[in-house]
Amino acid sequence: MGFDLLGARRRALRAARRIPEEAPRVDVEIRRGGDVQRFRQELLSDGPRWKITLQILDARFTPVRVDEATTLRPGSLLIWFLRPGQPFEIGAFYHGRGTFQGYYINLIRPPRLESPPWIIEDLYLDVWLPEGGDGVLLDEDELDAAVARGELSAEEAGEVRAVGARLLARSRRRGRPRWLPGGVGRSPAESVPALRLRRDAPGTFHAARISGRIIAYGLYLMAAVSATSAGFAAFTDAFLTAGPAQDAWRLTMLGEALILAPLALGGWLPATRWPQPPLTDERSLFIATLAAGLAVLALSDRAEWAGALLPVYATLGLFSLVFAVCRWRFDREVPVFALAGVAMTLVALVLLIVT
Repeated sequence: MGFDLLGARRRALRAARRIPEEAPRVDVEIRRGGDVQRFRQELLSDGPRWKITLQILDARFTPVRVDEATTLRPGSLLIWFLRPGQPFEIGAFYHGRGTFQGYYINLIRPPRLESPPWIIEDLYLDVWLPEGGDGVLLDEDELDAAVARGELSAEEAGEVRAVGARLLARSRRRGRPRWLPGGVGRSPAESVPALRLRRDAPGTFHAARISGRIIAYGLYLMAAVSATSAGFAAFTDAFLTAGPAQDAWRLTMLGEALILAPLALGGWLPATRWPQPPLTDERSLFIATLAAGLAVLALSDRAEWAGALLPVYATLGLFSLVFAVCRWRFDREVPVFALAGVAMTLVALVLLIVT
């Protein structure tokens, strides 16, 4: 059975639309001339480089038209990316059913984030990057009117226009705002469950990410070795006799392993670039290692099964160790289940090797 990518996306979007009651929130005050609006948003990330919030427009929200095809309505989902000290904030807009609509970039004065509410002074001009369309500048007339009223100086308005033009040109070159945080994938809404996990359980998040990259490394290496072996088998005698061809085959596989390791573990390969919720946790790993250990004890002829079971127990032990280290490092908690899983796999390995 293959991986249900569409189903995973739908589940991620449904999860994003349900804000947990205990989720941390922040009040955001938007000032635009004499108009002041205040919104309460879920705080997904409060890092020094990026602040990420989630906003679901409630029934009191008055619909706002962005362009001819896009209108914000009650139920719309917005994910905001705010960078301290920068003159813009980026919003990923989704309509009520979860379809991505585009990126909306507010031009602002550097936000005041010292204490809630966060103060954001809107400078009228916006950049709109609709999904599947060309980016445009919005509300240039409102910027001109603000200058005429004396709310902005002509010099500041010129700076705002320059920033808007630069962001618009950058988006046209790259197709989407790739200056978003590295932990956000191609669809920001799909990254919400992982962002919540990173916020609420950083140890589990990092352990899951590392474990996923190790699995991806194994899959990439398997594919590379298979392709290399097929090539050597077709064009050389590497598998028939010892010699230069066989040595070249082995060196090529070693080179592939060394090249892929930093790419996969560093998150540079496609399957490792964006974080997802974990496939497992330390309790599930402990249950698996406990069952594995009992299986070893039940085997009457362990030597016969050692070749098949050693890689399984070594893998379980490695993942348990990853969870133990990450939970201790990031959560500052004693990871009892993960440590018990490591101990159990060590016992199983010793029994398989020495008996």
